[in-house]
Amino acid sequence: MESKPPIILLSNDLYYHGTGLTSNKERLKDASILNIQDFENRDPESQQEVLESHGTLYIITSANEGSLPQVLNTCDNEIYRIKAEECRDTEKYACPYILNAKLMELLLEQREAEIRKLNEQMSSYLIAMDSIYTLSSYDRKEDIINHTKEFFAMMCLPENLCYFEAHNTKAQSGIHLTDFQKKDIVAFLKSNKYYKIAPSEKSFCFRLTLQDGDEGIFVLENIAYQSRLHEFLNLTLSIRSVLTVVLENISKQNELEKSHNLLADANDMLKVINKILRHDLANNLGAIKMSLEMNETRPNPKYIQISKKAVDRSFQKINDMKGLENLIGTGKDLDCYEVKEIIEKTAGTDIEMDISIEGQCKVLADNALSSVFENIIKNAIAHGKANKMRIKMEPSGKYCHISIVDNGTGIPDEIKPKIFKEGFTEGGDSNSGLGLYISKKVIERYGGQIEVKDNTPHGAKFVLDIPSTK
Repeated sequence: MESKPPIILLSNDLYYHGTGLTSNKERLKDASILNIQDFENRDPESQQEVLESHGTLYIITSANEGSLPQVLNTCDNEIYRIKAEECRDTEKYACPYILNAKLMELLLEQREAEIRKLNEQMSSYLIAMDSIYTLSSYDRKEDIINHTKEFFAMMCLPENLCYFEAHNTKAQSGIHLTDFQKKDIVAFLKSNKYYKIAPSEKSFCFRLTLQDGDEGIFVLENIAYQSRLHEFLNLTLSIRSVLTVVLENISKQNELEKSHNLLADANDMLKVINKILRHDLANNLGAIKMSLEMNETRPNPKYIQISKKAVDRSFQKINDMKGLENLIGTGKDLDCYEVKEIIEKTAGTDIEMDISIEGQCKVLADNALSSVFENIIKNAIAHGKANKMRIKMEPSGKYCHISIVDNGTGIPDEIKPKIFKEGFTEGGDSNSGLGLYISKKVIERYGGQIEVKDNTPHGAKFVLDIPSTK
């Protein structure tokens, strides 16, 4: 796009000598030279039209020149002014040379100022490029935010620099502002704009999209180089674009890692299912075959009964696999569950035990949580011969602390470290040994833990800590 030609306004006493001003100056090529008095005599629309059709405005007046036209105080043109005091009493033939020298001096100062500005911008962009390179190497949101704060603190030297996440109302109420009003920040959060400049034009804020879909807000107040405010805003646009890409990549990497871990867990569970089914069903089929062969040789109802029991065990084994199916389906998001409701529903099925429940907690879990309580209760009945159980729950920091105590025979010390291991069974028991193994896996998937402890004077005690939700 071609730039607009400059315009030179000369005072009335200098206009006569100004014909040679643009003869050998490239920067003033095609410049228009007007008499200030003639310009002022134009109507306002004509004055505005002249200014809009030109670019940089050079005003050259002598020392005794009066006030300038009012329109020059409100125009958008870049304005430079020269007062040519030497022209007042000098010979007329010398005026063009003096004016040329003054104009050349101004042009040189203008060029030097532009070079300084370009150097400053170049330095800023080199620092920004280095910062962008550094940002691309981070893999944690916290590191990215801290580095971005350091970058803008170094570039803008603000008196006050704040950062908070938009969803964090506590952080919003706690921010300290010196130039912005809090209502300005609230209005900015509700808008679709990516930045906002304070009314004083000394401060600005901008938003950043985080990998969790939320937004982070940076506030920089009373920056040191206020004349470079718009340059800094251009930098924020570049930094913001890079940060968005980096944070999106981190989010995708986290999702990939999570999916990889879930797939690995699912693969492990499939191996467990396959191993148990092959082993236990093969044993049951062998028992059925042997019983039927013996019944053919010596018919006896007990052989038929053995076969039926083996068939029942096979069906039970297949039902046991449903607990593992919950572990395989780990891609579902966790939801809020009321623990007391889960226990009451589990205990209200076919459980023959007196169960008391104290307290109340809400946890982040899924539908596999019921299998945890079912396994613990059934183990207390089958192995501990318990007929009473007391379940107590209470909030404990970020967790729901649940203790499950029965009145059974308890768990021997020598097998406590083994009960959560895959396939562990006690005393030749025909069960697969999956119940407590599944329970441990489920609780760990929620980000919690489960352990067994001694109970006084007898019985077993299980302690669960599950992340709670407020």
